[in-house]
Amino acid sequence: MTCPFSKDKKCDETCPLYIAPTDLNEFVVARLSSIGVLARDKGSCSLRVLALSQSRHIFEKTNTRGG
Repeated sequence: MTCPFSKDKKCDETCPLYIAPTDLNEFVVARLSSIGVLARDKGSCSLRVLALSQSRHIFEKTNTRGG
């Protein structure tokens, strides 16, 4: 993958979109890797990964029981 915001287009820690598996909790890494979005052993530069991670975070923190 490439990074659209870094000078050399390299997907590494210098890219603002880079997400390392160590930055996420183990459950999220397992879910994202099971659907093929993220590799368990290497990071990724992707708005999709960021969106999925945030969606999961919001889902885990939201109480939908109405009471």
